Order: sequence, then C-alpha cells, then structure tokens
Amino acid sequence: MIRVAICDDEHETLHYLADKVAHYAEQKKLNLTIDTFCHAEDLEAQITCMEAYQIYILDMLMPQKNGIELGQIIRRKDRQATMIYLTSSTDYAYQAFGVFAQRYLLKPLKEQEFYEAMDFAVENALQMQKTLNVNTAHGLQRILYHEIEYVENSARALHIFATDGKEVVSRLLRKSFENDMRSLLESRDFIQIHKSFIVNLSHVRQYEPNLMTMRSGAEIPISKSRQADVKRNYLKYISEGF
Repeated sequence: MIRVAICDDEHETLHYLADKVAHYAEQKKLNLTIDTFCHAEDLEAQITCMEAYQIYILDMLMPQKNGIELGQIIRRKDRQATMIYLTSSTDYAYQAFGVFAQRYLLKPLKEQEFYEAMDFAVENALQMQKTLNVNTAHGLQRILYHEIEYVENSARALHIFATDGKEVVSRLLRKSFENDMRSLLESRDFIQIHKSFIVNLSHVRQYEPNLMTMRSGAEIPISKSRQADVKRNYLKYISEGF
C-alpha cells in the first residue's frame, strides 16, 4: 500500500489531480490510497497526528502556508518521502531544492511529465518498503533499505550502520561481499565505492573524488579504481532525483 497526499487550494485542480493519480494507479495495477486537502493546514494536522504519506503532490502557491513551508514540515517528519511540486511560476524552483523536492512541474500540467514524476515517486516508495535480512548472533534481523546509511565488510562479517546510529553485525560471510549484497546493489540507492564499503546515496552529505561523507559524519573512502564509475553514477543519481 502506497499513500498519496494531494494538496491544492483550487478545488477543480485538486479533483483533476486525484483523477490523474487514480487513473495512473489503475493503469499500473498499483494499490494506492489518495487523500486530498484544500488547505495546507489540514495536511499539516494529518501528518502530525498519524503516519506520513510516501508521496506528496503539492501546489506551490497557497494562502496562509505556501508549498515550501509545508515541505519543510514534511521533511522534519520524513526525509525519504517524494515531493512533487506544481506551480504556474518558476520563482520557487531554487527553494524547492532546499526541501529535497524530487520534481517541479509547471502548470498547465503535461500528462507525460506528471506520469514520469509518478513513476519515480512510486519506485521510491517501493524501495522504502524493501528490507535487508541479516543473519546475526541474535537471530534474523530485518532492516529497511532506506534506514541503512552504509555497509562495511570487516573481518568477514557485515557491519550495517543505520541512520539511527545503531550497528548491526552479521555472522561470518559464507560467500563474497558482493554476492551477499547483490539484492542491495540492485537498488538504485546503493553503490559499492570500495571493496569493503557500500553506501546509500540518499544519505550522502558531501561528495569528493576520493571520499563520501555521510549524514552521520562518517567518511567513506572511494577506491581509486572505482572513482570514475562512482562519479558518473552519483551524478546520474542526483540528476534523476532532483
């Protein structure tokens, strides 16, 4: 189940967007729930008192609270949700980057652009539901992909460092690091940057040719042989995400 919130102060536009999302879900055979809001304050109250949404479709210009202010509230609760902004002006495009908006679409809406934005948002939501199963000394532990900051292969064991600061250590690896992490590396968010390290690109705070600094402050080395590939894939990830 993927939860979608649409917020626009124009009733006609709100119904139009809800119909478009419903049609998209039907075409893709997806299980989506859609909640609509005419006022930013109503959506703010909803995400404050209950579980947040995975996808937000927000009008940029609304009375009382604009889309950027609403986006800041959303980001304080959830760093991973996808935000798609709709606007008749490009004036706020730069500010949208500040809340890590994934798409910025101009009105009147072009259907193909909107569906491409939904493709990205749904893929991101599905990635957030995936888990890594880790066989530890205390039994099987499941860690959501989006909660993994990076993984280190040390002393033939996996050391998974989570966004909450916890470290999960696996039993000894039976196969190679790359083989055990194959499912993780098939995700668009993860990349191996060193023979001993895999990082979650969504948690990279700073990139340098030979180093990635994570949000936790951890500095992960990029091996010389991988620097060109890492640079290309990181720039591709950034361009597709924003």
